Amino acid sequence: MILRRLAQSLKEQNWTAICIEFVLLVLGVALGIEAQQWVNERAERQLERVYLERILTDIRISIDTDQLNATRLTASSDGISMVLNRLRRCELADSEKDAFADALAHVRRVAPSVFVLNTMDEMLSSGKFSIIRNSKIRDILNGLARDSDYQDKVYAAKIAQVATASVAANPHLIRTYAEHKTPFEFVRWEELDLDFSAMCQDRAFHGALSRLKDIADSGISLNNRALDKLRIAQSELERELGTIAHSQGSAP
Repeated sequence: MILRRLAQSLKEQNWTAICIEFVLLVLGVALGIEAQQWVNERAERQLERVYLERILTDIRISIDTDQLNATRLTASSDGISMVLNRLRRCELADSEKDAFADALAHVRRVAPSVFVLNTMDEMLSSGKFSIIRNSKIRDILNGLARDSDYQDKVYAAKIAQVATASVAANPHLIRTYAEHKTPFEFVRWEELDLDFSAMCQDRAFHGALSRLKDIADSGISLNNRALDKLRIAQSELERELGTIAHSQGSAP
């Protein structure tokens, strides 16, 4: 309608009307662009919040898993320490036999640090990662990705170390139970064929157990390192989501 009035004013050479119509036309276009930009910005901020909430869920899953891994590795390390102590003394009370057998059955336990990065990978593959405005959070997430790659390489090396140490340990670990057991089920003394006296005298076996303990301790350290970084990310994400929720006038 404005264009029609402007065309009519041009025909009539009504310069005052032409100026007014032109200003109205420019203002209308500018307001339309501004309104569309506001709609786009609002949609982008809502999408950012959705992504950040998903990343926070991923990180919480990672923390829960790494805490469990650290607990299991600590139990394994403590169990190996007990086994080595009893072998050095060459003494084992009847009341300790089940604990000894269970520790021995799980000496090869390894647990990688877990970084659940599914949402971040999705954002990177779709070109959406830059939608996160907070540069500190982007840096923290990039740091998690780098640490995940590093720990994947370390884990592969640890698997090789466990395999090497197990060569000396395997001859003494003869399982006699027929039923299937998960890697975390308790193993009793009678479920293993153990020659305690032979184990006491086998220095190579002691050395292998010592190396397996070192590997477990290293795994604990790596899981704790991962937990420290993940908790920092969790804290920053929770703070950012709280800020976004406040700005949008909704609950976090």
